[in-house]
Amino acid sequence: MDMQSIVDLLSTKIPVVGITVGNVITALIVIIVGYFVTALVSKYVRKVMIKAKLAEILAEFTYRIVKIILLIFVFSIAIGFLGVDVGAALVSISVVFGLVFGLAFQDVLGNLTAGFMIAITKPFKKGDYVDIAGLSGSIASVGISITTLITLDNKRVIVPNSKVWGAPIINYTALKTRRVDMSVGISYSDDINKAITVAMNILKNHKDVLKDPAPMVAVDELADSSVNLIIRPWVKTENYWTTKWEITHKIKELFDKEGISIPFPQTDVHLFQNK
Repeated sequence: MDMQSIVDLLSTKIPVVGITVGNVITALIVIIVGYFVTALVSKYVRKVMIKAKLAEILAEFTYRIVKIILLIFVFSIAIGFLGVDVGAALVSISVVFGLVFGLAFQDVLGNLTAGFMIAITKPFKKGDYVDIAGLSGSIASVGISITTLITLDNKRVIVPNSKVWGAPIINYTALKTRRVDMSVGISYSDDINKAITVAMNILKNHKDVLKDPAPMVAVDELADSSVNLIIRPWVKTENYWTTKWEITHKIKELFDKEGISIPFPQTDVHLFQNK
């Protein structure tokens, strides 16, 4: 086929639509080349953001937005080669696309937006132990649309980001120190000052209890069956559970040794006989 035949073929109009074969081929080339250029540019943007040590979720969000914008630009150019008024076409496509996309992907968009907010505010990071929407666990990963938790019994829980962002977040490991709140009851017949002294000595002699802030032992409540002492040592966050368990064990052990009883709830029943 000579050059003139190729030119004639490209100039041939397709019946009904009135678009030349050359226009269609050009539009296809624009779409194919534009798709690969879009992929390269959006991936480069994500790589630069990650290299700049920005949050991975923020880089992923930006990557997707850039890719969508560039693809719209590529398709608008391709439509222009088909002889369609690009401006009017973009308005029509935007309206239809916005309605369909908004209705069909309302939850997805909500998760993406929530993921973007999580990336900006950084309420937690990987490894933090948190309470989110009634769920507890360590943060395994924070994605563009979901957050993954690992529970204490090693179960993986996947939470949509819209649920994460829309609920109170309690981060137990965000700060370096935590206060251990404990309560122990002693009998009304026991020596309160002795019990406080024994408990305070346990705290002062424990290797993981911090001196600043100082630990505290005080009478908290005069309950029905016991006088309740509140015990509040401060520890490094990573030592929270081991310290709590060790102090609980030591309190029971030394209270028994010192003759300080830890009463259990009981009810006295008095029976009267009518004569």
